[in-house]
Amino acid sequence: MEPWCWTRARGQGPQGPRASAPSHARVLLLLFLLLLLLLRRPAGESPAQPDPTRRDWTPTRRDWTLSLSSSACGFSYERDPTLRDPEAMTRRWPWMVSVQANGVHICAGTLIASQWVLAVAHCLTQPRVNYTVRVGSPWIDQMTKTSSDIAVLQVIVHSRYRSERYWSWVGRANDIGLLKLQQVLQYSKYVWPVCLPGLEYEVQDGSICTVTGWGSSKDGFQFQTLQEKEVSILKNRECEDFYHRSSRIPSLVRIMTSQMVCASDTSREQFCYEMTGEPLVCSSENVWYLVGMVSWGAGCKKSEAPPIFLKVSSYQPWIWDHLSGQSLALPAPSRALLLALSLPLSLLAAL
Repeated sequence: MEPWCWTRARGQGPQGPRASAPSHARVLLLLFLLLLLLLRRPAGESPAQPDPTRRDWTPTRRDWTLSLSSSACGFSYERDPTLRDPEAMTRRWPWMVSVQANGVHICAGTLIASQWVLAVAHCLTQPRVNYTVRVGSPWIDQMTKTSSDIAVLQVIVHSRYRSERYWSWVGRANDIGLLKLQQVLQYSKYVWPVCLPGLEYEVQDGSICTVTGWGSSKDGFQFQTLQEKEVSILKNRECEDFYHRSSRIPSLVRIMTSQMVCASDTSREQFCYEMTGEPLVCSSENVWYLVGMVSWGAGCKKSEAPPIFLKVSSYQPWIWDHLSGQSLALPAPSRALLLALSLPLSLLAAL
């Protein structure tokens, strides 16, 4: 009989050496922490994979963090591009919002959280008006079974917004604003938030992205249903040269800034936009990110002029400061990643 104080040699069992249970627990804990870190990937930070069709962009750095929420952002519920009926358009672009003043559509907005809509500032400076937003609808002049009109509780315009820079229509500065809704929205396949990119990102020149909104036809007719069109990302220098040639601004004066994005638009026969906040969204791994909002340009009558978009990522800290801590939705984690991590976890648990 062994004495009560007798102990076996460390690491020895009745059948010889064996791994200790605490080591299993440590490995499981490390893998679990790794999974949590990957799930907390901020919006705009997704694995970069080359796309031969050049239809996406790649975020490059995460400079800030978001609170993890239960919903995934940037998900389109209509993948068939050939479907263009109004209901299909609403499913494809569920973050589209009609911003209305006294019940009249004035510009496009973009849903970024359950109680917040991002819009351009020049649509939000009208005095003595009641702002509302229409969500879940492809129409700006009628309600549908999927739509709702929501009152706006608070309008926030960037404190350094300037309606004009230099001459006439040539440029706006800090053209961004937020609308806080009076009620929290219930997400559905017709109402869903877009993802916000990281503080810094890289958009490849020539990448094809999409602009959506209720713009005008070439003849000036206002579309009543949601429209979409593809645009190609240009170098800011190209747009700088164009606007210098088409205006009286001296070539030494800088027009394009780092807070702007430029995109070519060669199919204005579909629809164009009169600087009304239409979102520029780009897809990466089937997740849609809000890259820009139409801020200014030459308008529909000058079809060769590229529209200028406010660069949303440049205002990420400003957006976050005004959200009062409300969680933003994040891109859904990769299913392949979750499957890859679940296998070693299950094997270790069986030991």
